[in-house]
Amino acid sequence: MSTVAEAGSRKGLPALSSTLKYLIRVVLLGIVDVFALLLALAIGNDGNWFLAIAIILTTVIVNIINLVPGLWPMRWMSPAIALLILVAFYPLLYTVYVSFTNYSDGHRYTKHEALDLIADRKFLPEGVVNYSWVPFRNEAGDYALWLTDQEGNTFLTAPGEDLQEVTPNESGSGPYDDDGIPTTIDGYTLLTGGDRFRALAELQEMEFGTSENPIGILNRSEAGNFQQRWVFDEGRNVLTDKQAGIEYKANDDTGDFVAADGSRAPIGYWVVIGFDNFEEIFSSSLTEGPLLRVFLWTIGYAFGGVLTSFAMGLFMAIMLDVKWRGIRVVRSLLLIPWAIPGMISILIWRGMLQGASQITEVSGIIPKTLDDLFGWTPAFFTDPTWAKIAILLVNLWFAYPYFMLISSGAMQSIPSSIYEAARVDGASSWRQFRDLTLPLILVSLGPLLIASFIFNFNNYLLLEALNGGGPPMKGANVPPVGHTDNLITYTYRYAFASGGTRDFGLASAIAVVIFFIVALLTLAQFRLTRRWEEIGENV
Repeated sequence: MSTVAEAGSRKGLPALSSTLKYLIRVVLLGIVDVFALLLALAIGNDGNWFLAIAIILTTVIVNIINLVPGLWPMRWMSPAIALLILVAFYPLLYTVYVSFTNYSDGHRYTKHEALDLIADRKFLPEGVVNYSWVPFRNEAGDYALWLTDQEGNTFLTAPGEDLQEVTPNESGSGPYDDDGIPTTIDGYTLLTGGDRFRALAELQEMEFGTSENPIGILNRSEAGNFQQRWVFDEGRNVLTDKQAGIEYKANDDTGDFVAADGSRAPIGYWVVIGFDNFEEIFSSSLTEGPLLRVFLWTIGYAFGGVLTSFAMGLFMAIMLDVKWRGIRVVRSLLLIPWAIPGMISILIWRGMLQGASQITEVSGIIPKTLDDLFGWTPAFFTDPTWAKIAILLVNLWFAYPYFMLISSGAMQSIPSSIYEAARVDGASSWRQFRDLTLPLILVSLGPLLIASFIFNFNNYLLLEALNGGGPPMKGANVPPVGHTDNLITYTYRYAFASGGTRDFGLASAIAVVIFFIVALLTLAQFRLTRRWEEIGENV
């Protein structure tokens, strides 16, 4: 008998057999599978089959872990594995997939969804009667329309019923308004104000009158015998604009409906376009334009931020590596910038760096002090060079306490005997720092420096909150790009920001390129870290 069974017997409880445990596990998995399948079908019916497939594959993996005996030790981790796949790996794979598509404004839907959407557009052909309308509703929730044509004739109609001529101030009962429309008529009650507005969306989806004389609602005031403007011929793969009489041939390579004169229909659809987005990234129009400058600043900011923060943190750690009363209090106070929430610190720095302008005469303390002392103040928000210096300055304020803390810990791990030997050999303080302290610190701090570089490379909050990526670059209007935008903020503006192209496919391609750039730089820095380790072993 197993240990569990023995324990159960000792407590007077019946022990569960391994077969029964297995059946319980299968039943529970079956319940999970049913919910997962229903969720995947619901998401797939909405058009997102990529996520639906991810949910099904994740469910299959969870089933394998819980049903294969050799994988049972991982069964307690299966919920975490499922979340990891759906929260981490799925967005990554989906971004890669989108980068090979034309997903953007005008191409947000599948072909079927785009045709369904554009089919709702109607138009009023020339010579067809146009009506103004007022809605009525009965207790059952059915609607009727009071129609008035351009000659002042009035009619009442409901879905499936032909137009019935009515007379203002006579038909119906109750008080009449200025147009002679009654409060109630034939069991229907007049809708006014908010009730009429709330019913508008439902009314626009309905068809009144008969099939021979259908009446539809165009907007809040117009109704008439409107016809479907866009009609798709699946056999010819052609979309026809009946109002203009123009045919648009579907181009499944680009996801557009194109007319003979080259014009496009106002809606396209989502298709896979291969490497077109990546070719556009490296085209001369982008590499010679803002993208190249954004990339160079991204690298410069990442390296500069790590270098200045590490240098300041190491300097403060060396200066505070002394023994006197109150040193712990000083060290604690120097950690305050690291403890304050980032957004609060950024807003404070923004106020301190803000100079007087045509909009406001209020000047921050830093420009005001420099102006009082030297009669000159840097343009931290309008000059590209000073804007970048301001970014590095605020980044230094944020990051140096972290490097001071880890540098202090790394220095404590260095044995004092090697310094004593170096002093006996006549090494100066500078030689001790250059040949002993710095190499040994870099051995332990190398991975942290790499992590800090990656963080700065992908830093969004500081660049966006301090000055919105400004000042703006001349000639870079779509999307609007600033001199302090990095690749992350540039990608965000390209995909989401006001004034951008909302080209999600191209933005995803840029994100994939960023991933490989960070990966290559990280590999290079890991090789550099190994060199530091070799130096440390030889010390």
